[in-house]
Amino acid sequence: MKLLERRVLPERQDDFGSIFDDFFTAGLPVTGKISPSVDIAEEKERYIVKADLPGMKQEDIKVELDDSVLSISGERKHEKEENDEKKNYHYYERSYGSFQRRFVLPKGTDSEKIEAKYEHGVLEIVIPKTEAKKAKEIKVR
Repeated sequence: MKLLERRVLPERQDDFGSIFDDFFTAGLPVTGKISPSVDIAEEKERYIVKADLPGMKQEDIKVELDDSVLSISGERKHEKEENDEKKNYHYYERSYGSFQRRFVLPKGTDSEKIEAKYEHGVLEIVIPKTEAKKAKEIKVR
């Protein structure tokens, strides 16, 4: 039984090719899509989703729930400029990227009580479980 299901978007299906892209562009300014690491844990009364989003601002992160699909998205923008006239150099670097991760929540979650917080580069989403419903007995006549 899958508790949370990851839906792979078409642009992420070729992960093998992206390994080489990442290798050859290491250390260069990053542009385009990024995919943060996500940990999912189940406890007795809740699920916990943690996403690593270092260097991002809280206002650049968006968490949405549509039906039973939890979406985490955001955009990272970074600009750095250095200038030294004595050494005769000017350095300007930009990096940016956007991401979206989606998870299908299992039955038995309380969507009204989901909470999210962002601290020290980690987004934590707590998804409470609902109380298990007892089977209703139907009398046969």
